[in-house]
Amino acid sequence: MFRNIKIYVSFMGAALKRMMIYRVDCIVGMISQVIYQAIELLFIWIVFQNTDSIAGWSFEHLLLLYGTMMLSISVTDLFFDATYDIGRKFIRKGKFDNILLRPVHPLISILGETDSTSILGYSAISIFLIVTMLIKLQISITFILILKILYFGIIGGLIIGGVQTIFSISGFWTHKSNEVVWSVFQLHKLAQYPIEIYNKFIRVIITMIIPFAFASYYPTLEYLEEGGNNLMLISLVIVIIIWFIAIKVWNFALSKYRSTGN
Repeated sequence: MFRNIKIYVSFMGAALKRMMIYRVDCIVGMISQVIYQAIELLFIWIVFQNTDSIAGWSFEHLLLLYGTMMLSISVTDLFFDATYDIGRKFIRKGKFDNILLRPVHPLISILGETDSTSILGYSAISIFLIVTMLIKLQISITFILILKILYFGIIGGLIIGGVQTIFSISGFWTHKSNEVVWSVFQLHKLAQYPIEIYNKFIRVIITMIIPFAFASYYPTLEYLEEGGNNLMLISLVIVIIIWFIAIKVWNFALSKYRSTGN
């Protein structure tokens, strides 16, 4: 396991160096993400011009929830962005055959091929929103709270990334997995709002089936000191279960792989 982690870090380092070669592209990617998120924040602001709260959540609470999700997204974007391109970039073009020749699990090689620059925009917005809203809500930013924010940011990223990895196996059959992964990823928008506003069916989906609520809603409750006592442990267990499933289904899909013939 430690050998695989070391190899993965090497792949990630090389990928980040490749991204930094095109500095203008990195800057444009960051700016575009800031603008995109600003538009979403504008929508939330417009909603609160007509109401004081949503399911008991104030404007500041909702922005804290939004920032918490964006922190998880930034982690996902950094480490699991390559899951979009398994079919289009690796399998259809025959590059996956080259990866199979490496003395390491092919999933590690693919995840190490990230080329996303939007992480800079996500990170900047998430940190700004979390810190600003905690101050406005008069919540003391202690060392323990900072550790919790980092912990849940990583946990949330692993949850979303694990779900994306599970659905990325569609690329082994469709040879174009990005639409499937993107569609599932968009479900995170449901977890940008309090789950109280949804019916029981949607709550079950984003809490138990595709548990994106553990990347935003429940961590936010923890920051507001309204979460459960075992939330950190429960979140860790969810990550372990998701990645156990992800590795199993990925290995199954790998066993069914047939070369494209390039």
